[in-house]
Amino acid sequence: MRTRLTLILLLLLPFFANAQSSMQRQMQASNAMLRQQNQMFLQQQQQQRALATMMNNIETKESKLAKEEKKRTKLQEKAKQREADLKTKNEELKVLETNTDTNATTLKAIEKSKKEVAKSEEKISQSKTEIEKSSNKIQDLQNQIQADKIKKEELEKKHEEEKKAKEEEKRLKEEEKAKKEKEKQDKKK
Repeated sequence: MRTRLTLILLLLLPFFANAQSSMQRQMQASNAMLRQQNQMFLQQQQQQRALATMMNNIETKESKLAKEEKKRTKLQEKAKQREADLKTKNEELKVLETNTDTNATTLKAIEKSKKEVAKSEEKISQSKTEIEKSSNKIQDLQNQIQADKIKKEELEKKHEEEKKAKEEEKRLKEEEKAKKEKEKQDKKK
């Protein structure tokens, strides 16, 4: 009896080993599929994070742009006011210079007026420089926003393409799985 049992076990041993290796292959295939799905999910999350970061960058730069445009308009108004002040000071200087009365107080007033005109001209040139800097900064921000918008569109396209590829791959796997099950059912018949 013992010999028969040993003989039966020896005969069945290859079947058990084959079944076990088949199970291992199935587990490895399912693990590989899970790994691939996890990797795709991580890529999708990274893309979503990159897209959110890009949106945040765009919003931040747009708010900076709005602030800079507001600053430039204030600078332009200030420059206009300084130009008007310069105009009045030049008129005052002309009045003082055309005055025939040339005593010491008039000469001091003329000198003082000339200094004020020079200061006003300096302030106007300073304002123009600030306006130019602000305009350059605005242009840079607009260029950066445009570049970020293009990058965002590219990321969205890439995301959509990968999503479609993932759906197509999933559909193909389901078709393959259905085909295998149909073959199994055909074999059973």
